[in-house]
Amino acid sequence: MTRAVVLRAVLTSATLVLVLSACDSKVGGTPQAANTPSGSASPTKPSGTGDNPFTGLSPCTIIDQVMAGEGFPAAAPGTVDRERSCASNKPGDANVGVALQDNTGYDQGIPDPSKASRGHVGARNAIIERGSIGAAGQCTISIEVKPNSRALVSVSGNDTTEQACDRVTAIAVKVEKLLPPNT
Repeated sequence: MTRAVVLRAVLTSATLVLVLSACDSKVGGTPQAANTPSGSASPTKPSGTGDNPFTGLSPCTIIDQVMAGEGFPAAAPGTVDRERSCASNKPGDANVGVALQDNTGYDQGIPDPSKASRGHVGARNAIIERGSIGAAGQCTISIEVKPNSRALVSVSGNDTTEQACDRVTAIAVKVEKLLPPNT
């Protein structure tokens, strides 16, 4: 592995660790709605049961579906929270990660609220974190799924933070369509 590939994998893992373990906080600042209209839901999308809306969903399958045709290898479970997170790394391009977290609200565990802003992905509430771990080319979106669950979508790579945020927003729109209803 090249140093850049290892660094990207470490940064993605560190982002997920920070998001999973950071103190709860509300995000301040000016809301910024993303221009991300939601399309119709996939007819084959499984729905959650019981308390976990993600029952039957795999974050690896979600990454593989949304990154199909872009040259990314099959997603693999993350080093942190292997049961609920996956990532795919395309050397020289980017590392894309998805985590499906029940029992954690979309607005909880924001590592640096000063780098976060509220918006929407489709009709769902969301928070975008720009370079939350202090690394250029890194951006994460937390999407609300039911009142107390979320899907995290992250991108880290060779681009600027703004380019990473544009890219993660486009990926999050695709991910949102595969998530269970927010009701």
